[in-house]
Amino acid sequence: MKPTGLVSIPRSQKPAVSLPFATLMAAAGYNTGNMLFTNAVWEQIDGAKQAVGFKFNPEKLNKSLSAVVIPAANWFSSSVDFSDLANRVEQLDIPVVMIGLGAQDGSYSHEIDVPEGTVRLVRAVAERSKSVSVRGNYTKAVLEKYGITNVTVTGCPSLYQEFRPGADKLLAATARNSDGPLLLHSTRYYASHRPFAETPSVHRDIFQLAFATATDLLMQSEPEEISMMVPSAEKPDITPETMGLMLQIYGASNQAELEAYIAKHARVFFDVSRWSAAMLSYGRVFGTRLHATIMALNSGVPAMLVCHDSRTQEVAEFAKLPSTAPEEGSLSDEGIRKMFQSADFEAFRKARKINAATYFEFLVANGFESTLSNVG
Repeated sequence: MKPTGLVSIPRSQKPAVSLPFATLMAAAGYNTGNMLFTNAVWEQIDGAKQAVGFKFNPEKLNKSLSAVVIPAANWFSSSVDFSDLANRVEQLDIPVVMIGLGAQDGSYSHEIDVPEGTVRLVRAVAERSKSVSVRGNYTKAVLEKYGITNVTVTGCPSLYQEFRPGADKLLAATARNSDGPLLLHSTRYYASHRPFAETPSVHRDIFQLAFATATDLLMQSEPEEISMMVPSAEKPDITPETMGLMLQIYGASNQAELEAYIAKHARVFFDVSRWSAAMLSYGRVFGTRLHATIMALNSGVPAMLVCHDSRTQEVAEFAKLPSTAPEEGSLSDEGIRKMFQSADFEAFRKARKINAATYFEFLVANGFESTLSNVG
């Protein structure tokens, strides 16, 4: 039996003084949260598998593989053009299955101007599979506007991966917990993007709350902070202007104060097993990162997601993730405690079991074997 090829980033990374920082971040897709759905798909599909780069040779894959699987993210957006990958997929004669595709939109506008190359990619996959797995009903509706109708709503595959054995039972036992150390997370890329620092938002508020209360803060895509935290070569130069913006973002008075906070309270993980193990140090996890929320919940730790765009909202609605809107509640330790006390974690656990069955059926329909029928 020929193996299945997975077009994905590496499952983990190990920072090292010999590894350029840009290479480290690129291998994680510039966001360590990508490792969650990547690892989930690798674990959830049985049988022989092999890694396939995004620059694969279609002719070679047609001869050596039984199928190709593409773990996807919020790719159906106005900012990502997948023309090169579309060109390669269009030359494949074997089945091609995409898992976890999401639409990226600031709101539920249904009016996303998606580059033709990205539309071609999804159409090519749809023509080579029983259906395309998407993260929620909003993405399904957006794809239908582009004429892509063989779609199954499965949510993100990371929803069905227990990153720690017994996590579901542990979450059931701790769901009402509002005590213990708090871990915060927010969504930001380059600090040099001036509007982020100068415009009020829930994202900036979380950075400032973390700093003001000396609370641990999870990093996933913030290159400036991550470069301070990990061993690597050729680290980016943080200019005085960028540092000035970082001080605004955190509400810090000087560089030494901010660097001391990052050294003591910032967290980043390039390995999902270490990430999951670290979650048990916290009693609550709160913020705007979808995969940080899923990692905590599927490690047995109560977590709440702040839904800030269509991508987070549609997954929260589909998966019944404990969540809140940016304008609801008070961004203080006491306010967050109250949110956790009223959150419905049992609805998430029940939905996870039901939705896992749908995902299992999707995998079987596309010719894969899986153990997901036992989730939950």
